[in-house]
Amino acid sequence: GRMRGLPQTGKAAERAAPTFIRYTPSEGGGGNVQGRVIRMVEAAKDPLEPPKFKQRRVPNGPPSPPAPVMHSPERKLTAEDRAAWKIPPCVSSWKNAKGYTVPLDKRLAADGRGLQAVQISDNFAKLSESLYIAERAAREEVERRSQLQKK
Repeated sequence: GRMRGLPQTGKAAERAAPTFIRYTPSEGGGGNVQGRVIRMVEAAKDPLEPPKFKQRRVPNGPPSPPAPVMHSPERKLTAEDRAAWKIPPCVSSWKNAKGYTVPLDKRLAADGRGLQAVQISDNFAKLSESLYIAERAAREEVERRSQLQKK
């Protein structure tokens, strides 16, 4: 429970201190007219009880007028401007969402392969040369075997 010897502080002290009120009823109640002493204690609040009043937001006042947007005066588009701003249609070797028929030269031009110079590695030359030598050696060996078979 609560420790009785220590003085209470804060809200607990305000709540716990009962006030005594002398009450004398008015004369209309009958013959028993004597005063009573009433002890006023604040009712304990249940901490798990939901709030009794809903919190409502105050509606916002009217907004300030928006800042004006400044535009430069419009000018007519020339054919050059239109051509400069034209975005070419998407051409892909993988996806064709709209299902357009696209010529093969356009598809090949799309990925930019034709713009790069073809580079052949030195290792490719070495590989092809060694394959050629191995093939020649194998042919010679097969010939030798067939010579031995004939004898």
